[in-house]
Amino acid sequence: MSEEKKTVVTSEEVAGATGVVEEGGSPVSTIKKPESGVIGNKEVYETLSKYGADQATIAKIVNELGVESIKELAVLEASELTAAGMKLAKAKTMIAELNASESKPEQPATVTPPTVNDRAIVQQQFEALLQPVPNDESWLNSLKSGGVLKIDDSSYIAAIRAALADVAGLYDIPEKLAKAMEQYADETEEQVDPMFFSLRKSLIRRNYSEIFAAIDGLDGSFVTDGRRREFLGRIRDTFWPAIIDSYRALDSWYQAFRAAYTDPSMLLAALGGGMAGAGMSMVAPPDASQLHDAGDVLVDAINRVFRGTGVQIAAAMAYDANTIRNTLEKPGLPAMIGVKNRELMLKKIKTNVSSNYIRLEQNLVKYVLNFVKHDTVTSDVESQYFAALWQLGTQIDWGELNGEKGGIRSMTGSRVL
Repeated sequence: MSEEKKTVVTSEEVAGATGVVEEGGSPVSTIKKPESGVIGNKEVYETLSKYGADQATIAKIVNELGVESIKELAVLEASELTAAGMKLAKAKTMIAELNASESKPEQPATVTPPTVNDRAIVQQQFEALLQPVPNDESWLNSLKSGGVLKIDDSSYIAAIRAALADVAGLYDIPEKLAKAMEQYADETEEQVDPMFFSLRKSLIRRNYSEIFAAIDGLDGSFVTDGRRREFLGRIRDTFWPAIIDSYRALDSWYQAFRAAYTDPSMLLAALGGGMAGAGMSMVAPPDASQLHDAGDVLVDAINRVFRGTGVQIAAAMAYDANTIRNTLEKPGLPAMIGVKNRELMLKKIKTNVSSNYIRLEQNLVKYVLNFVKHDTVTSDVESQYFAALWQLGTQIDWGELNGEKGGIRSMTGSRVL
């Protein structure tokens, strides 16, 4: 067996070549210095360099002490490191920090929830999920369609408009305005405006030929005060409670959903569909069966309201409400009772109709139209759909509709969007 010539690396030399450190003539280890200049394990080399060890010291620690990993470096004594050439303070500091690092438990990978910078994006997603409210022209056209009127979206809209007009006192406005116009004409010793007679006519004779033309034998004489009062009684006893209970159920579901997220941004991201793939979809939304039950109750309530001739009475009353509402928008009307604007006019005639009546009506119509379609919502968007419906519900003054201050508004927390 041929002998191979070997070079011994001493503490005075930098281990740059291949060689063997011998103790009593016996080979101990072979050192190979790669071209990069790193001696032994790269992590060990960098750690020792960080704490002030030079090349010769590193070579001695790696070869004589047999350190091949950070774990092995951490178990050395400070005296052993100083004997190899390290300064005592540096050796002690390094050992302490290595041991402290080793004792720390491994932290699970943190998942950063997606950031939703523009809340308008989520709001647009919500809007896309909900059915919009048709404009007045589309609604009237659907009421005028041939044959006996059926319970459909136009009927829902009619019932809600009639109910809201009753709660707000909209039907009393023509009479109050006519009296206020006549009184102001007397005070100013002026002639009454021709609109006075138009308002008076609407109180005495209601004409529904536009919406009942397709139904032979049905005219304005059928819509008596008794039938109107009976229909409004159904609204108050059956329809309003079902609408308000649906929002109670919706608010309860949403609060449970929100409680599952400590970070509001996570909830917002979940509702916006941004949680997919982020590891946060493990939080399941609450069971929505209570919402479907509330939706069924709401549909049943609507069917009871429209029994008999309810569809026709609702259409007539909603038509009246629409006419009165449009009358209030006429720019010259406030001056006819001696005030400057619409708000002062409503205040002078002492009506409960507020300046945001139209917005309230639109939101309420949209809310009911979409809640009664709860069974058509697919499971993949169910949570977002009901969250969008809840968001819409927060824009409705339920206390005003329920005839009590505060109403159920206190049940609702801060808005998401």
